Amino acid sequence: MINPLAAGLNLRERQLATLRSYLADPDLHTKAVAKPANYGHPFLDAYGSSYEQLKTFHDEVTVRAAPLTDLADDFSTARTWLEQQADGGALTPLYGRLPDSLRGVVELVYDDINRASMRIFEPLLYRSYRAVMAAGQQISLLPRPDRAQPYIFNSPILPNDTRLDLSVPFDSPVLDALFAARWSAVEVPELAERLGLGREQLPRFAGFFTDTEPTSPPPVPEGRVRVRFFGHASVLLESAHAAVLLDPLLGYSDDGIDHYTLNDLPRRLDAIVLSHAHCDHVSVETLLQLRHIVDTVVVPGSASGSVLDPSLAAMLTALGFRTVTKLEELDSVTVGHGLTVTSLPFLGEHADLDIRAKMVPLVEIEGRRFVFATDTTPIEPELYRRIEDLITGIDALFIGLECVGAPLSWLYGPLMGRMPDRRHNRGRRLNGADAAMAEQLAKALGVKRIFTYAMGFDPWLKHLTGSDYDPGSPQKKECDRLEAGCEQWGARAELLHLRAEHTF
Repeated sequence: MINPLAAGLNLRERQLATLRSYLADPDLHTKAVAKPANYGHPFLDAYGSSYEQLKTFHDEVTVRAAPLTDLADDFSTARTWLEQQADGGALTPLYGRLPDSLRGVVELVYDDINRASMRIFEPLLYRSYRAVMAAGQQISLLPRPDRAQPYIFNSPILPNDTRLDLSVPFDSPVLDALFAARWSAVEVPELAERLGLGREQLPRFAGFFTDTEPTSPPPVPEGRVRVRFFGHASVLLESAHAAVLLDPLLGYSDDGIDHYTLNDLPRRLDAIVLSHAHCDHVSVETLLQLRHIVDTVVVPGSASGSVLDPSLAAMLTALGFRTVTKLEELDSVTVGHGLTVTSLPFLGEHADLDIRAKMVPLVEIEGRRFVFATDTTPIEPELYRRIEDLITGIDALFIGLECVGAPLSWLYGPLMGRMPDRRHNRGRRLNGADAAMAEQLAKALGVKRIFTYAMGFDPWLKHLTGSDYDPGSPQKKECDRLEAGCEQWGARAELLHLRAEHTF
């Protein structure tokens, strides 16, 4: 929802469509969301809002978001007529037929089998729609996490008395001052004024602050690497001289659960590494809170200008990050003292689409080597034989066993120009590895220490992933199979859940 075109397509095809369906038949949605099994399905949870409030919200959003939905309409129309008109001949005469919203923002191109498409100049798109995007961006503060929050892709959360909403663009430097106040003392009235809060809002805002200074994490012994699991795919690697955080999506403080939070992070990160562009690995909510402490964000490259594969580098730049490093396959970068990141190829989990904004990070720190296979599916063993020299001496493998993924349409449907038929849609799934695949990869890497993670089991993620911890789920059973299988050949597998710490 940060990329303007993706935002317009998702609004049109998913969010506004669900809202209009609710307004047409609220009883159907109310009955559906009352069944726990329907959580994450395309039903709207009114979440305490009245029908009249949701109707007013719909009318307001339809006007405010019109530039984005108009952009989506223009793109869809142009995509259709381009397919019809481009017959292999020169595309230059067609530029004059582009709608104004796409003029100067796209290049008309053919691929290697002579199919025409539009390549988007994403930085220009962000520049053109910055004011529209900024006007719709808010930070919402709560004193405690809300376990009842509905699934975010279907249900809007309207302003209410429990939240303090700050209308601040995400790229604003004042957000750095807000989030730095987690660790450093601040004059609250002055910060409130910078955030645009009125005098009447000051008491509520002050209620989010404390006079107690948070404690700092203990130092890491010289020559060692501390590995801390923060939930889902968020792993912190620390030495005495460097720190790197992978796929940060952190849980909240004061939620009654024993897990690491933002307060357990070092006060400076050499790097954040993002493995791929799915919303449970690229959390804007968490990233904005870390912007002021990170030196660089390391991201994979993308299929430059594809609506299905938006550039993480362009997105982070639009979000105010100053240094972003892109890695293509097998590229490496040194980002701190004794800290190197290498991008290994990432197969699977993207429904066979040409998605390139994904990598399996190989992180070397203080002489230790860790591979983060997140949601990848090792469907082609030959790949690992070809990079044997790069993957020797691995200390630990982190791999996700989300083996029952959603069909293609769940994530990519709003962005598609033409959907495959129902059978192919359900067959092309967002699957990760299973136990057998994970064992195969571990043996290819020659690694004896395996951690399963990125399972969506963490309770603070339900509103984002739609899933929850279930000891009888296929995913948990695959974790058990992996642990038993690895034990037979002298390796050790462990499921990371909520909180874990290891030293290498």
